Amino acid sequence: MADVLSVGVNLEAFSQAINAIQALRSSVSRVFDCLKDGMRNKETLEGREKAFIAHFQDNLHSVNRDLNELERLSNLVGKPSENHPLHNSGLLSLDPVQDKTPLYSQLLQAYKWSNKVRGCCR
Repeated sequence: MADVLSVGVNLEAFSQAINAIQALRSSVSRVFDCLKDGMRNKETLEGREKAFIAHFQDNLHSVNRDLNELERLSNLVGKPSENHPLHNSGLLSLDPVQDKTPLYSQLLQAYKWSNKVRGCCR
């Protein structure tokens, strides 16, 4: 049986989700590499266009597949406790050098942004 922390997080699914994130990042990188390379290494314009479009579509399908897999795994991971949405990072607000390093405020902004993105994309 998969390990589950006291906060309800499935560790096996969490590990798989991290691997899925790495796969998604790789497939997105391949999309940008394809765009960067453009239509090279083919003799005719028509051959370059067809090869580029086919390669680009394959890369986009790969991104879509990896994103769907990550969404599936994120549902298996479980939801953390709602009492502490930022978990231990909430303790950063108690840091005496907070004025010198805006880490907590940046983390809070990133958290709010990710919630907005997640809300508008579903």
